[in-house]
Amino acid sequence: MWKCTNCHHIELASDKPESCPVCGEDAEKLIPHEVPGVKGIKTPKHLKDGFVAESQAHQRNVAFAIKADMDGYRQVARLFRAIAEAEGIHAFHHLRLLGGVSDTQENLESAFERENVAGNSYPQFIIDANEEGNSQVAKIFGYSRDVERGHAKLYEKALEHMLADADTEYYVCSVCGYVSDGTLPEECPICGAPAEKFRKVV
Repeated sequence: MWKCTNCHHIELASDKPESCPVCGEDAEKLIPHEVPGVKGIKTPKHLKDGFVAESQAHQRNVAFAIKADMDGYRQVARLFRAIAEAEGIHAFHHLRLLGGVSDTQENLESAFERENVAGNSYPQFIIDANEEGNSQVAKIFGYSRDVERGHAKLYEKALEHMLADADTEYYVCSVCGYVSDGTLPEECPICGAPAEKFRKVV
Protein backbone atom coordinates (compact mmCIF):
# COMPACT_ATOMS: atom_id res chain seq x y z
CA MET A 1 0.00 0.00 0.00
CA TRP A 2 1.06 3.58 -0.66
CA LYS A 3 0.04 6.83 1.04
CA CYS A 4 0.18 10.24 -0.60
CA THR A 5 1.84 12.76 1.70
CA ASN A 6 -0.08 15.58 -0.01
CA CYS A 7 -3.74 14.47 0.08
CA HIS A 8 -3.31 11.38 2.33
CA HIS A 9 -4.93 9.05 -0.22
CA ILE A 10 -4.19 5.36 0.36
CA GLU A 11 -3.54 3.40 -2.83
CA LEU A 12 -3.74 -0.39 -2.70
CA ALA A 13 -1.02 -1.39 -5.13
CA SER A 14 2.07 -3.57 -4.87
CA ASP A 15 3.99 -1.41 -7.35
CA LYS A 16 4.44 2.29 -6.65
CA PRO A 17 2.10 4.34 -8.89
CA GLU A 18 3.62 7.00 -11.15
CA SER A 19 1.42 9.63 -9.49
CA CYS A 20 -1.33 9.96 -6.89
CA PRO A 21 -4.64 9.01 -8.53
CA VAL A 22 -6.49 11.61 -6.43
CA CYS A 23 -4.39 14.79 -6.42
CA GLY A 24 -1.97 13.98 -9.25
CA GLU A 25 1.23 14.55 -7.23
CA ASP A 26 4.37 12.80 -8.51
CA ALA A 27 5.46 9.39 -7.22
CA GLU A 28 7.97 11.01 -4.87
CA LYS A 29 5.00 12.12 -2.72
CA LEU A 30 3.92 8.48 -2.27
CA ILE A 31 5.37 6.59 0.67
CA PRO A 32 4.95 2.95 1.74
CA HIS A 33 1.91 2.55 4.00
CA GLU A 34 1.32 -0.21 6.51
CA VAL A 35 -1.59 -0.47 8.90
CA PRO A 36 -0.80 -1.97 12.31
CA GLY A 37 -2.73 -5.18 12.80
CA VAL A 38 -3.81 -5.60 9.15
CA LYS A 39 -1.84 -8.21 7.21
CA GLY A 40 -1.97 -9.70 3.75
CA ILE A 41 -3.11 -8.46 0.35
CA LYS A 42 -6.76 -9.52 0.24
CA THR A 43 -7.82 -8.04 3.59
CA PRO A 44 -6.90 -4.41 2.74
CA LYS A 45 -8.70 -4.77 -0.60
CA HIS A 46 -11.79 -6.14 1.17
CA LEU A 47 -11.66 -3.23 3.62
CA LYS A 48 -11.52 -0.75 0.72
CA ASP A 49 -14.35 -2.51 -1.16
CA GLY A 50 -16.36 -2.64 2.07
CA PHE A 51 -15.79 1.06 2.66
CA VAL A 52 -17.06 1.92 -0.83
CA ALA A 53 -20.12 -0.34 -0.51
CA GLU A 54 -21.02 0.88 2.99
CA SER A 55 -20.53 4.53 1.97
CA GLN A 56 -22.84 4.06 -0.99
CA ALA A 57 -25.42 2.26 1.16
CA HIS A 58 -25.24 5.10 3.70
CA GLN A 59 -25.87 7.78 1.08
CA ARG A 60 -28.55 5.76 -0.72
CA ASN A 61 -30.51 5.37 2.53
CA VAL A 62 -30.15 9.09 3.27
CA ALA A 63 -31.66 9.78 -0.17
CA PHE A 64 -34.44 7.26 0.48
CA ALA A 65 -35.19 8.96 3.82
CA ILE A 66 -35.47 12.37 2.14
CA LYS A 67 -37.94 10.92 -0.39
CA ALA A 68 -39.93 9.11 2.30
CA ASP A 69 -40.24 12.42 4.20
CA MET A 70 -41.45 14.11 1.00
CA ASP A 71 -44.03 11.36 0.52
CA GLY A 72 -45.24 11.76 4.12
CA TYR A 73 -43.91 8.45 5.46
CA ARG A 74 -42.07 9.70 8.54
CA GLN A 75 -41.70 6.27 10.16
CA VAL A 76 -40.14 4.82 7.01
CA ALA A 77 -37.87 7.89 6.73
CA ARG A 78 -36.76 7.34 10.31
CA LEU A 79 -35.89 3.72 9.52
CA PHE A 80 -33.90 4.73 6.44
CA ARG A 81 -31.97 7.28 8.53
CA ALA A 82 -31.28 4.70 11.26
CA ILE A 83 -29.93 2.18 8.75
CA ALA A 84 -27.94 4.94 7.02
CA GLU A 85 -26.31 5.72 10.36
CA ALA A 86 -25.45 2.04 10.84
CA GLU A 87 -23.89 1.87 7.36
CA GLY A 88 -21.93 5.05 8.19
CA ILE A 89 -20.51 3.36 11.28
CA HIS A 90 -19.44 0.38 9.16
CA ALA A 91 -17.80 2.70 6.61
CA PHE A 92 -15.96 4.54 9.39
CA HIS A 93 -14.50 1.32 10.80
CA HIS A 94 -13.43 0.07 7.35
CA LEU A 95 -11.65 3.36 6.59
CA ARG A 96 -10.15 3.52 10.10
CA LEU A 97 -8.73 0.00 9.77
CA LEU A 98 -7.18 0.98 6.42
CA GLY A 99 -5.43 3.87 8.14
CA GLY A 100 -7.52 6.45 6.31
CA VAL A 101 -8.65 8.29 9.46
CA SER A 102 -5.95 10.34 11.18
CA ASP A 103 -5.94 13.09 13.77
CA THR A 104 -8.36 15.97 13.11
CA GLN A 105 -5.72 18.38 11.81
CA GLU A 106 -4.47 15.85 9.23
CA ASN A 107 -8.08 14.97 8.33
CA LEU A 108 -8.79 18.67 7.65
CA GLU A 109 -5.63 18.94 5.54
CA SER A 110 -6.63 15.80 3.61
CA ALA A 111 -10.16 17.10 3.04
CA PHE A 112 -8.76 20.47 1.93
CA GLU A 113 -6.44 18.88 -0.65
CA ARG A 114 -9.18 16.59 -1.96
CA GLU A 115 -11.62 19.48 -2.37
CA ASN A 116 -9.05 21.32 -4.47
CA VAL A 117 -9.36 18.57 -7.09
CA ALA A 118 -12.94 17.43 -6.44
CA GLY A 119 -14.62 19.82 -8.86
CA ASN A 120 -12.27 19.23 -11.79
CA SER A 121 -14.60 16.74 -13.50
CA TYR A 122 -17.74 18.88 -13.38
CA PRO A 123 -16.99 21.23 -16.30
CA GLN A 124 -16.82 18.23 -18.67
CA PHE A 125 -19.88 16.66 -17.03
CA ILE A 126 -21.81 19.87 -17.72
CA ILE A 127 -20.67 20.03 -21.36
CA ASP A 128 -21.61 16.39 -21.95
CA ALA A 129 -25.01 16.74 -20.25
CA ASN A 130 -25.86 19.82 -22.34
CA GLU A 131 -24.66 18.18 -25.57
CA GLU A 132 -26.95 15.21 -24.86
CA GLY A 133 -29.93 17.45 -24.12
CA ASN A 134 -29.91 16.92 -20.34
CA SER A 135 -30.21 20.55 -19.21
CA GLN A 136 -31.64 19.65 -15.77
CA VAL A 137 -28.71 17.32 -15.11
CA ALA A 138 -26.29 20.02 -16.29
CA LYS A 139 -27.91 22.43 -13.82
CA ILE A 140 -27.37 20.01 -10.92
CA PHE A 141 -23.76 19.43 -12.03
CA GLY A 142 -23.36 23.21 -12.07
CA TYR A 143 -24.60 23.45 -8.50
CA SER A 144 -22.15 20.73 -7.46
CA ARG A 145 -19.25 22.45 -9.24
CA ASP A 146 -20.01 25.81 -7.65
CA VAL A 147 -20.52 24.38 -4.15
CA GLU A 148 -17.35 22.26 -4.35
CA ARG A 149 -15.31 25.42 -4.95
CA GLY A 150 -16.26 26.66 -1.48
CA HIS A 151 -15.52 23.45 0.41
CA ALA A 152 -11.74 23.89 0.40
CA LYS A 153 -12.17 27.39 1.85
CA LEU A 154 -14.46 26.00 4.56
CA TYR A 155 -11.88 23.37 5.55
CA GLU A 156 -9.15 25.99 5.61
CA LYS A 157 -11.32 28.22 7.80
CA ALA A 158 -12.21 25.24 10.04
CA LEU A 159 -8.51 24.67 10.67
CA GLU A 160 -8.25 28.31 11.78
CA HIS A 161 -11.32 27.85 14.03
CA MET A 162 -9.78 24.71 15.53
CA LEU A 163 -6.43 26.36 16.26
CA ALA A 164 -8.19 29.41 17.76
CA ASP A 165 -10.62 27.16 19.69
CA ALA A 166 -13.47 29.13 18.06
CA ASP A 167 -17.04 27.92 17.72
CA THR A 168 -19.12 28.46 14.58
CA GLU A 169 -22.43 27.31 13.13
CA TYR A 170 -23.00 25.86 9.65
CA TYR A 171 -26.09 26.09 7.47
CA VAL A 172 -26.64 23.84 4.44
CA CYS A 173 -28.89 24.67 1.50
CA SER A 174 -31.24 21.73 0.93
CA VAL A 175 -31.53 22.60 -2.78
CA CYS A 176 -27.90 22.77 -3.97
CA GLY A 177 -25.79 21.84 -0.90
CA TYR A 178 -24.12 25.23 -0.39
CA VAL A 179 -22.60 25.50 3.11
CA SER A 180 -22.62 28.83 4.96
CA ASP A 181 -20.11 29.36 7.75
CA GLY A 182 -21.49 31.31 10.73
CA THR A 183 -24.51 33.06 9.25
CA LEU A 184 -27.86 32.04 7.82
CA PRO A 185 -28.07 33.68 4.38
CA GLU A 186 -31.28 35.38 3.30
CA GLU A 187 -30.78 33.74 -0.07
CA CYS A 188 -28.46 30.98 -1.30
CA PRO A 189 -25.62 32.55 -3.34
CA ILE A 190 -25.48 29.49 -5.60
CA CYS A 191 -29.10 28.60 -6.43
CA GLY A 192 -31.09 31.51 -4.98
CA ALA A 193 -33.08 29.39 -2.52
CA PRO A 194 -34.62 31.36 0.39
CA ALA A 195 -33.40 31.13 4.00
CA GLU A 196 -36.09 28.60 4.96
CA LYS A 197 -34.46 26.07 2.63
CA PHE A 198 -31.33 26.05 4.83
CA ARG A 199 -30.79 23.49 7.58
CA LYS A 200 -28.63 24.23 10.61
CA VAL A 201 -26.09 21.47 11.16
CA VAL A 202 -25.92 20.23 14.75
